[in-house]
Amino acid sequence: MKITNLFNATNLYNKNIKNDKKIEKQEKKNDTFIVSNQARDFQTVLKAVANSPDVREEKVNNILDKMKNESYNVSTEDIAKKLLSKY
Repeated sequence: MKITNLFNATNLYNKNIKNDKKIEKQEKKNDTFIVSNQARDFQTVLKAVANSPDVREEKVNNILDKMKNESYNVSTEDIAKKLLSKY
């Protein structure tokens, strides 16, 4: 068996090592994160919603008072209209 071009193969290997070292020496850039104006606006609105109360207590208390006094009446037609508008 005749082995030829052995030195050529090692030269290729050495070139690859040199190229790898050049790549390592190149300045590595840091990743950046940029938030769009729309995302900032959304975040502001989200914070405002999170800080607002979930229940409008004045309205709830008003309805509770009417229920206690037995003066709270809901029209069946109003209920039917609301149901039909949803579906």
